[in-house]
Amino acid sequence: MPFLDSESMEEVFSSVVNSSPAVVFIWREDEGWPVDFVSENISQFGYDPDEFTSGKVRYVDILHPDDAGMVMSEASRHVSKEDTSFDLRYRILTRSGDVRWVDERTSVHYDDSGKLKFYHGIVVDITEQRMGDIALLDGALEMKNTLESVINSSPVVVFLWRAEEDWPVEFVSKNIDMFGYSVEEFTSGELVYADIVHPEDIGRVRAGVSKSTEGGYSDFFQEYRILTRSGEVRWVDERTHLHHNSKGEVTYLQGIIVDITGRKKIENVLHTEEMRIEAVLNLYQMTDSSVQEIMDFSLEEAVKLTGSHVGYLAFVDVDETTVTIDSWSGEVMGECSLKDKKPGSHFDHKCLWTESLKQKLPIIINDYSAENPSKRGYPEGHMNITRFLSIPIFERDHVVALVGLGNKVEDYDLSDVRQVSLLMNGMWNILLHKKADAELRRSLDIQKILGDVIKSSPAVVFLWRAEENWPVEFVSENVAQFGYSVDDFISGKLVYGDIVHPYDLERVQKELAKRVDAGFMDFNQEYRIFTKFGDVRWVDERTFIKHDEAGNVRYLQGIIVDVTDRKHSDDFMHVQLDLDTVLSSANTIEETFEQMLSFSLKVDPVDSGRFYLLDDVTGDLKLVAHEGLSERFVKDTSVFPRNSVQNRLVMTGQPVYKHHSELNAIGTGEKLRYEGLHGTAIIPVKHEGNVIAALCLSSHSEYEIPDNSRSSLETIANQIGIAISKMRSSSGIAQKYKDLRSLVDMMDELLVVTDMEGYVLYANRAVVDYLGFLEDDLSGMHYLELHPDSEWDRLDSILSKVKVGKTIVFETSMLGAKGSLHRVETRLMCGEWSGHPCVMATSRFLD
Repeated sequence: MPFLDSESMEEVFSSVVNSSPAVVFIWREDEGWPVDFVSENISQFGYDPDEFTSGKVRYVDILHPDDAGMVMSEASRHVSKEDTSFDLRYRILTRSGDVRWVDERTSVHYDDSGKLKFYHGIVVDITEQRMGDIALLDGALEMKNTLESVINSSPVVVFLWRAEEDWPVEFVSKNIDMFGYSVEEFTSGELVYADIVHPEDIGRVRAGVSKSTEGGYSDFFQEYRILTRSGEVRWVDERTHLHHNSKGEVTYLQGIIVDITGRKKIENVLHTEEMRIEAVLNLYQMTDSSVQEIMDFSLEEAVKLTGSHVGYLAFVDVDETTVTIDSWSGEVMGECSLKDKKPGSHFDHKCLWTESLKQKLPIIINDYSAENPSKRGYPEGHMNITRFLSIPIFERDHVVALVGLGNKVEDYDLSDVRQVSLLMNGMWNILLHKKADAELRRSLDIQKILGDVIKSSPAVVFLWRAEENWPVEFVSENVAQFGYSVDDFISGKLVYGDIVHPYDLERVQKELAKRVDAGFMDFNQEYRIFTKFGDVRWVDERTFIKHDEAGNVRYLQGIIVDVTDRKHSDDFMHVQLDLDTVLSSANTIEETFEQMLSFSLKVDPVDSGRFYLLDDVTGDLKLVAHEGLSERFVKDTSVFPRNSVQNRLVMTGQPVYKHHSELNAIGTGEKLRYEGLHGTAIIPVKHEGNVIAALCLSSHSEYEIPDNSRSSLETIANQIGIAISKMRSSSGIAQKYKDLRSLVDMMDELLVVTDMEGYVLYANRAVVDYLGFLEDDLSGMHYLELHPDSEWDRLDSILSKVKVGKTIVFETSMLGAKGSLHRVETRLMCGEWSGHPCVMATSRFLD
């Protein structure tokens, strides 16, 4: 490196480089790229030049571990091509461990023979630029994915069918391709809708359409199966509106179909899981039963779980050479002439039925008539087999039993394998435990059987001590689905009562005490729990009460299953359909509010209620509908001011369930006991997370609103929020004006809308009622004329400030039609009326 020996060049070089963001390096072509020179501005990364030139730190030592291989590989590639320069982009680590992105621009120096001498390059920190590029790219990708998801992945397919045989299609949305069909296949007449309905469902679908058509219905819905282009079966939910001509004849059917196959599968899986868990728990209770009874029970449960018609259970000896059938299902014993072969008989070790023993794998055959080298034909008198499933049961690596099942209506699949394997593993463990003493059996039942069976199940297993708030002795690992760890409970940090919803805890305690006192051995109940993250989940608890020899409750053993989706789905669909029907008959917004309230009162035991709307301007909650209450009570509770306790309770966004006397005690002091109200619910009505109204519902007979009613009421409140939002966003201008005017006319405040010159465009009913003007008098009147002359100059000055965008609140006097003066607080602001700028004035009386 002779050019570095000149002091003058070094001084110039150092001065330029060290004041630059670019760090200069000279690397030797040795392992790890030792550094011969580095500029002093390497300090921007926290390093000292001596650390490199002394050999203490090599350049490869500061490369990010995830990028080091790439950097070295790229450098080698360029050298192998005898490139004289190349650029790289990668990450390095500062002395403090921060990650920085850099651009490296490197020159490669060779001697006369072409041998590499050294590298000379600069490294520039581009972290901020890189982070900006990544953020911009991520944003663009996110937007692109969102749009594609909305456009291409909508789950709702829209149809317009002619009211003719088999429903010819006039229109279908493009996303029909999710089922493998094109729009043209339907609109061209190549297919009619009935062509894709499952043959087993077409009769029921036709009957449903005929019933709705002949019955004069305007809407109906039904669930059924359709066939995709590839022949796959999909469940759909159809919601259809019937179009009638002037003669009342149905001309078109307009509807949507939504693929609910996933939901149906989940329902089936949950049902099967519950059946299996119940079967395992029943097995766990059969500790006093004989081995044959346990085997027969397990086999029958396996037949039921899979929907099979026949089955057998065979045990394998230690050498895996002899297979002995020890249990036949009831159907076999009733239909097969081999029924005289009693349990304990052997069968051929080389037939298809033992193929799972040889392979140590489950065997699924969904076409038993197909050729198979392991088949040896039927014994004389054997019943016909159409489908067959064989599953080996293991103890460690040894096959100890074989389960054979046959003649399921549908194909066997891996779900059947899983369910039967879990069930039979549980059976085998129980048979093993029968040989152990009682204490060992109890421990293994909890830790092995239930632990192994439940770990991958939605059902969480608990063992509680029969003490206050139920300390936990055991909980399965899948309690993690609620955010908790096993150690949270086993360590004593939490007891089970800590996660039960406070509103449900007393009921759960009473229910348990009642069952224990009545001598029940098991029971189930539904209630709410909190997850570790504060979410509320509904669970179905199934509990077994265990006693000691003296008859005292020793511990409680149970499972809890999350049923939140089921409850919300059932409540949501029922409420949505009923509420839509109710609201469709309302002619005015007042009737709409009244019908919303009446619909809420269908839920027992509430028999009276009030419906409040939130005033966006004042923040007050104002009564717009009531039922089952005295005039005096309605008058006393017509408004919940913004700072009132009731208003603040609603604005928390959480429902409150209390006795009415408790709510009255924490209120503003009004004595409202005369109404005789007991159990009361204050339920916020929200849309997109914002409170827009409130339901206050009470019972004159019951002291508490029960849990099942609470769930229904909260679902109704949710649907009312959606309905109000739809009302507010209606596209009809005239209807929006009418609805808005009805709402505004309910206000006690005076509302006056003027043009930018101050002439009245609109005044609400309160202006007419309280100031005594006629609507015709107000039209074209100047806003100043609603005030005494002495206020005109002041008001004119205030209006000038409002017109440039300020909002001003002030006290003034307003003049009635007959000359009466009223002291008011007025808020003036700019707004828009019928697409034009305007000034809005709201005034409330101070006297």
